[in-house]
Amino acid sequence: MDLILPIVLGALVLASFFIAYMSSKTWQVYQVVLVAFIFLGTVAFFILGARTLATHKSWGELVRNMEREIQTNEQQTLELRGRDQNAQGQSVPGVIPQLKQTLEILVSNRGGVMYDVAVDNVKDGVAQLTLKAPEHGLVPNSVLFAFDGTPAAESGRYMGEFKVVTATEGNPSVQIAPNLPLTESQSQRLAAAKGPLTLYATMPIDNPALFAELDDATRQTLLPKDSLAEFANRERKLRDYQLFFRDNYVQTSLITDAISKLNSNIERTNAAAEETRREIAYREGEKTSLAADLEKFGVEVQAIATYQKSLEDLYATVRQSLKSTYAENRKLATALTVSQLKAAEAINARTDIPSVATP
Repeated sequence: MDLILPIVLGALVLASFFIAYMSSKTWQVYQVVLVAFIFLGTVAFFILGARTLATHKSWGELVRNMEREIQTNEQQTLELRGRDQNAQGQSVPGVIPQLKQTLEILVSNRGGVMYDVAVDNVKDGVAQLTLKAPEHGLVPNSVLFAFDGTPAAESGRYMGEFKVVTATEGNPSVQIAPNLPLTESQSQRLAAAKGPLTLYATMPIDNPALFAELDDATRQTLLPKDSLAEFANRERKLRDYQLFFRDNYVQTSLITDAISKLNSNIERTNAAAEETRREIAYREGEKTSLAADLEKFGVEVQAIATYQKSLEDLYATVRQSLKSTYAENRKLATALTVSQLKAAEAINARTDIPSVATP
């Protein structure tokens, strides 16, 4: 369908050109041009009108969809807020109030707290504890958050996240082990722990009003000096302590790994530096030996140069001597040739043989 309309319009345009051409035989030129432009304007108007109708239809469908969506959202909002009514005219409770009520129940039932837990012993990171009551409701792998029952002013603090290793209903003795690896300071505090401990089944929720409502004297006995001003403010920023400690564990692990890698790199660098120092010492010794050899070679070169100079002088002397000998030999050869010629003349004279003219 999308191609039919352009094809039809194209055919009509060609037909209009053909008709205009044929009409030009009987019409005036301006009439033919005017009719052609009118037809082209009609086609353009038809195209724009079709596009306008399509746009209007598209936007109309979009508006209707948005109106239906708005009605749906308003209905969902009424259902969530609880302002809707059933067939009997009674107000139906909304989802949000129900969720709030459920949340309050969950918060109130978030888990128990065990106070005055005695520490019997700590061996290999496993703590043997004795609870005040045998009805504790703990089972193996339950997660507990341990706090030192000693006041903060006497170095009492958070011990860490633990899990129950052994626990039996009706028996106050339980064993706990770290659920997350402890830091070195936490391990030392656990090994030296004497109790009593406070165990939470759920990490306590940060409540800004808890410390803000206390008087300064009581607050000083519970908090470090650096935190007194912050916790005295009711509008302070809240903390998710469980997330905070887990993030601290992750960051500590990353830092520990980074320190381990850095120490490894330092060890490798030190080993490389030591190897470089040994190489430098070896090369220095080699340099000293080569310097001594170079000095000997210099003496030998000087001796060779002196010997070469003497050889060159001897060569020059011998060459000069050979030149003199060669010249003397030439003279003697010339004299011998003259003597031979004279002797030949004398022999010829004695034998009456005509003498051969010398050249």
